[in-house]
Amino acid sequence: MRPTKEGIRFLLATLLIAVAAFNTGNNLIFLILAMMLSMILLSVVILRYNLKSLTLAFSVAQPVFVKNRAVFKVSLSNKKKLMPSYSIHVTIPKGIAGQCVVPYVPPLSHTITDMESTFTKRGIYRYGDFTFESTFPFSLFRKNIKAHLGGEVIVYPEIKEIDELIPELTKTDYTAHTTRHAPGDEFLTIREFRYGDSVRRIQWKTSAKTGKLMVKDTGTDEPRLLTIILDNIKPLHAESFEKAVSFAASLADRFIRLGFFVRLITCKKLIPFGSGLEHLFKILDALAVIDEDDTWECPMMDEMHGTGVLILKSDESALKKAAPACSMVVYAPDL
Repeated sequence: MRPTKEGIRFLLATLLIAVAAFNTGNNLIFLILAMMLSMILLSVVILRYNLKSLTLAFSVAQPVFVKNRAVFKVSLSNKKKLMPSYSIHVTIPKGIAGQCVVPYVPPLSHTITDMESTFTKRGIYRYGDFTFESTFPFSLFRKNIKAHLGGEVIVYPEIKEIDELIPELTKTDYTAHTTRHAPGDEFLTIREFRYGDSVRRIQWKTSAKTGKLMVKDTGTDEPRLLTIILDNIKPLHAESFEKAVSFAASLADRFIRLGFFVRLITCKKLIPFGSGLEHLFKILDALAVIDEDDTWECPMMDEMHGTGVLILKSDESALKKAAPACSMVVYAPDL
């Protein structure tokens, strides 16, 4: 506990009043001195009790993306039976630069407050001890206590609008296009299993004979496939690399929400085809922590299923040799 600026002034004023009271013996001045000493005593006692028996819970309200406003939920619980807690200032000293003020917490209850922050870089941010601080009731003293609560927040790459960057891929005619063999559920043929096929259509006897998964083709729509190949081979191109990562995340977000099956290929990681929000966040989790590597260790498949988008950091990238197999090549410096 330490005095605030106002508290220092009040203590000096109390000292001067005390000197005047003892020098003059005036009862009125002694009465004023007694009142000021009472305020100091009350400040110390109430402030200590105000911060007593408080517990904290911290959670991420929604996925966090670079340059977007991040909202965290701070739940402050008061375990005291009779006395509420007032004017609690909550701060996170390490990891996340955030703070909030909880004006009132009833006894044996809790109050939930939003804490906002903005991140300029993707990655994993670890936070440590929280600090409760208060100057209640008279702002004469400031006291803080620590709440031991550690954890981490994943910050995903920035999601941008990509329609103007790759209009040939995002126009309605392309994204709505599917290949049909025939209408309805009429049986046409048996073919090899492809990404997106329902497991209920697998012909197990035929699969056992051929050694490959075979499915019954009923003439329904073929799945729409998109392969994203991200160039993360060294040498370091920090600015271009971050643009490439952001574009890959934006591409995955856009096409998965359109119902595509999307896969991601990088130097050392392959996330196979999948769809839905759960698969989207598998890709975003990988992109949140991806770094540049020395060598390409993730073998690309010989056949490029569906549409392939190659994202290069520069025109001199070693991965440029994969361009002929892709439908589109995007250079990060041009984004």
